[in-house]
Amino acid sequence: MLSEPPAGWVRAWWAERQLDPGSAAHAPGPSEVRYWSGSEHVTDGVLSNTLGRSWTTIGLPETLDRARVDPRGLVVWSRWSLDWWVRAGEDWVFPSRAASVRQRLVDGMPVVETIMRVGGGDVVHRVAAARGASVQIDDTERHVRQRRGKRPSGDGASAVPEVFVVEIANRTRAPVAVALAARPYHLGAFGHAEGGMWGWSDAWGIGEISVDGRVMTIDDGLSRAVGRAAVIFDRVPGDVVVGSHGTDCAATLAESGGQVSTGQPSATPVSIGGGAPSADPAYAPRIERDPASVMCPQRLANTASVFPLVAGATLRAAVVGRGSAIAWDDVGSSALGGAVLDAVPGVERVANGWRQRVEAGCRLELPGGRLAEAALGARAAQLLSTAPFDDGPGIDGPMLASALDADGQLPGDDLVQLLALVESGLPAQVRDLLLRQAQAQDSSGESSSMGASVTGTSLVLAEHLLSLHPDPEYAEAIGEFAASGARWLLTRRADQREQSWTIREGLRAGHRLLLRLGATRAADALWREAMSLPEALRIDVKGTPESPPSYRDALGRVPWETSWDEAPAAPSQRWEWLSQDTGLWIHAAVPWAPPLPFVGSEPADGTPTDFVADTAASCGHDIVATALLAFAEARPAPRRAFERLEALVSVASPTLSWPTFMHPDLHTGTNGTGHDLVVGGTFVRALLRLLVDAPDRGVASSGRAELRLAAHWPAAWLGQPVEVHDVPTRIGPVSWAVRWHGERPALLWDVVPHDARGEAPTVTAPGLDPAFSATQWRGETLLAPMPSPAG
Repeated sequence: MLSEPPAGWVRAWWAERQLDPGSAAHAPGPSEVRYWSGSEHVTDGVLSNTLGRSWTTIGLPETLDRARVDPRGLVVWSRWSLDWWVRAGEDWVFPSRAASVRQRLVDGMPVVETIMRVGGGDVVHRVAAARGASVQIDDTERHVRQRRGKRPSGDGASAVPEVFVVEIANRTRAPVAVALAARPYHLGAFGHAEGGMWGWSDAWGIGEISVDGRVMTIDDGLSRAVGRAAVIFDRVPGDVVVGSHGTDCAATLAESGGQVSTGQPSATPVSIGGGAPSADPAYAPRIERDPASVMCPQRLANTASVFPLVAGATLRAAVVGRGSAIAWDDVGSSALGGAVLDAVPGVERVANGWRQRVEAGCRLELPGGRLAEAALGARAAQLLSTAPFDDGPGIDGPMLASALDADGQLPGDDLVQLLALVESGLPAQVRDLLLRQAQAQDSSGESSSMGASVTGTSLVLAEHLLSLHPDPEYAEAIGEFAASGARWLLTRRADQREQSWTIREGLRAGHRLLLRLGATRAADALWREAMSLPEALRIDVKGTPESPPSYRDALGRVPWETSWDEAPAAPSQRWEWLSQDTGLWIHAAVPWAPPLPFVGSEPADGTPTDFVADTAASCGHDIVATALLAFAEARPAPRRAFERLEALVSVASPTLSWPTFMHPDLHTGTNGTGHDLVVGGTFVRALLRLLVDAPDRGVASSGRAELRLAAHWPAAWLGQPVEVHDVPTRIGPVSWAVRWHGERPALLWDVVPHDARGEAPTVTAPGLDPAFSATQWRGETLLAPMPSPAG
């Protein structure tokens, strides 16, 4: 039987709202779940997150681990989560229930700060992924490992490539108590199997927790494969409170009086791990406690480690990622845990490091406001789109797939994110990904990822990468990969493994790659064979893709439905992948959701406005569709595209992220993922196209290139300086700036050509002066006066 959290538990923010009859997000009804049980499809019900699917993804570009931070600071990994609670005076304050909680990104980077008002001041929670240095294994730790059958490393050091750093600062004027609580919660749904583990219930939860000194270890069901997770504290807890199925440690804390907050013995002795603490409250936080542990067959083990925190002090903790070489299934010594924590930088340094990564690409200095902030945050988040030792990061990022595959992505979703990196001037991760694809290509020329063919999308990505970032050595390195992939796309079996649009666009990209390599004869042969394909696949690879004529064509993905056995003819519902671990599909009864309306405009495809409004009221808005439409409209209708981007910015979360589908009034996620990187990637691509656009006229075409700068200039930018630096294009990196002389803008531009012998482009700036045109690589000119907003 699947059930909601036991009565009286402090639940995650989304569950607190959905189960509260007084909340605007009240929606207690269970959703239909289908999953595999042996060889049968089983249907059941579970309380799913249908109105609070909003969170922020954090991690590191070089590693596979990702965590999600909910709007109240709950940090969620694949199977468990870490919450934070605060006691000031007589009461514990739980962020998931508190009213005065706000959240933001630190400097626009993937460092999440959650601020809770407590006792007339603020308690600040920050979390980020960080890279730790190698730590030395001392003789004591070496002896412990040898005694437990573990082999210590030969050089006496263990690498800690990734940790998640949590810092909690007391900015009130009085001491408080802070609890770091391990919770069996997930952001998608809550459910467990009564009486044992079975079916999909193993997808999340905690089977066992142990707290030994400064180290808490978590058995979340993955320990056999990758070892236990570990939380390392910067001090020994003043108290440890545990709970299991039917018992929430939060309730024990609430009943324990004020003693815990000062480090005194708990009023509930059974909740204390190990031996009794000292009666001296000043000594209690420093004692070495006996290990505390709890086990729960229902995977509802939970614990809270409590720390006194004086005014102005900061508590630090680190969650060791799965990529760590330290074997945390063997707890080891507290000394090693302390060394690991000391080797990890603080969140301020992490934010600075992220800023340097982002600014290694193009740089945008836009007028201050939410749009500039959203552009920066979305560009930083795109760096989480790839991982170095897999086809992709799994749950949150692209897997370079050209078909609906295991994480519920749609065709082209991954391509959007990877193209955003290329167009932002950050191609290194994409280069590595394509090299891995080339190395894994089979003898027939097909490339696959997670069981799906990605041959066509790989060629599209490779061609775009080399067009914007030419590299003869790299082109030669993947030349055979491109030729073999194009040959495979010409076979009839490709029709069964690839979608028609990926075959067509893959062949077009393959043709251009062959021309770039100087393989003219092979390119001509490819063109002849492509023209002889069946009509559904036939394409003139020498041509240029046309602008999409309609809403559905613009999306590249249409409203769709996937039933359990086969897709029906009419799209009406959406299935969402909830757990990569066990194959759970959760049915969200969401019919077609329209894109966000853009300010002052009618829907682009002629859909009646009242229909859009009525549908949005019942289904929410399709945020991915909104972003894709903005990108498609950026060239033919730049004003409309900019208005669409402003609509997205107006509903962005405080941490500058968007869900896949959004409630029209609550502005929280109703379906899909809570932080959809496709939205951010498309937002970045659309904004860059509005700022710098060099339309693709094809490799083989003749004629002067076109370069359009500032396709639209919003009224809020009048009189405001703007600078755009090093935006990659097919003709070369482009920079431009605008300075104002009264009502007249002065435009400066500079193009670093890929081919210095080629003809300079025709430069225009229709958003500033429709009459302006110049033909030179760099220049400076005073444009016509811009009308004031009142005029």
